[in-house]
Amino acid sequence: MKILTLATLLAALSIGTVGCYSEVQSASSKSSNMSSAVPERAQESRAYLNSFNLPSHGVALEGYCPVAYFAANKPVMGKPEHASTHNGVTYHFVSADAKTAFDANPETYIPAYGGWCAFGMAVQDKFPVDPKSFKIVDGKLLLFLNNKNVDAHQLWNDGDEKELLRKSEAHWKKVQG
Repeated sequence: MKILTLATLLAALSIGTVGCYSEVQSASSKSSNMSSAVPERAQESRAYLNSFNLPSHGVALEGYCPVAYFAANKPVMGKPEHASTHNGVTYHFVSADAKTAFDANPETYIPAYGGWCAFGMAVQDKFPVDPKSFKIVDGKLLLFLNNKNVDAHQLWNDGDEKELLRKSEAHWKKVQG
């Protein structure tokens, strides 16, 4: 058994869909350092399904209800018993009524840019998000990166929102699946 080097693994991760072990295995098998150390999976990770930003469990918005952002103007955790799937992405809702509203018009409620950070899109990158860091602009749910080093929501608010939206839309058209 040969050991997959860190450089080979990093190169494999940079060429394709991050989080897809079968692609890493495929990429590593093309190199001279093949390894069975990276497990081959029959199914891709749902983390990047159709360009959507999803955690490994496959539930969008970390389980927060997309309808609540609009109805309550705050993130509210949804419940698995009130779930819907749209374009292969699963969403949880706070109630049957919220699920019904979503099912009637999902495009109204799904996050912009596949759930990636709106500011990240503006700077031509895909940043993970904190689903509690959001803003609704022109009827679109925008999500933002928020960690100890970066508050992308604040960076967005400090910038020219119209120009940031233009840049975000342009980049999303290039990277969406």
